[in-house]
Amino acid sequence: SALGSTIGQVLRLSAARVRTLVGCGAAAGIAATFNAPIAGPLFAAEVILGDFGVPQFSPVVISSVVSTIISRHYLGDMPAFIMPSYELVSHYELIPYALLGFLAAGVGVAFSRLVYKVEDLFDELKVPAITKPLIGGFLIGTIGIWFPHIFGVGYDAIDMALAEKMSGLLLLTLIFVKVAATSITLGAGGSGGIFAPSLFLGAMTGGFLGTVVHQLWPSLTAGPGAYATVGMGALVSATTHAPLTAMIIIFEMTDDYRLI
Repeated sequence: SALGSTIGQVLRLSAARVRTLVGCGAAAGIAATFNAPIAGPLFAAEVILGDFGVPQFSPVVISSVVSTIISRHYLGDMPAFIMPSYELVSHYELIPYALLGFLAAGVGVAFSRLVYKVEDLFDELKVPAITKPLIGGFLIGTIGIWFPHIFGVGYDAIDMALAEKMSGLLLLTLIFVKVAATSITLGAGGSGGIFAPSLFLGAMTGGFLGTVVHQLWPSLTAGPGAYATVGMGALVSATTHAPLTAMIIIFEMTDDYRLI
């Protein structure tokens, strides 16, 4: 997005064209990072452009395809997450999946609000600006001593949740820890966004609910990994307000359409 905006301003394009270039950059970045050439343009159209019109959407698709081709050349064409194959075990599962939607919405709203509140707290600190990242780094490092799962983009922890290698208590704990860690990072001036953290939180939220549900009704429900997968899509939808992107990116990142 920043690259698209910079190019548009250097070329002194109109505001509408700069906005389109911002969408192109966002789509290309998501497509390359997550190997998601369909979800990238959908994200740009849903969140940044708010428009699926041909004049705006066509450049976004082109940039996304080019980005994907280049990234696949260097990184290979493989899903971001390798996981067992899950499917809907019973139509009764639609009830806990709907409950997961409500739970993911609650986590998403709390996460979004806390990010802004922590940013405000750091803004109000009467200390030199250079010390704020030091404070944030100290807090994150301290948290990471006990919960190293929060470091980086969190893909290793997501893989563990999808493969059902985490206890329900750890999954629940990591929801709160990741919300706090991401809020502190961004509030202290660290660089980052909420897309990958939303995937992390969704996997933990879904995995926790799946653990509870599967223990109560083991013959009627899939394992926690299936709920972790659906939870990722639900929480990305809650934080970005982009439901189409959320559904498609989970398919592209797992290479499995049966839980869409």
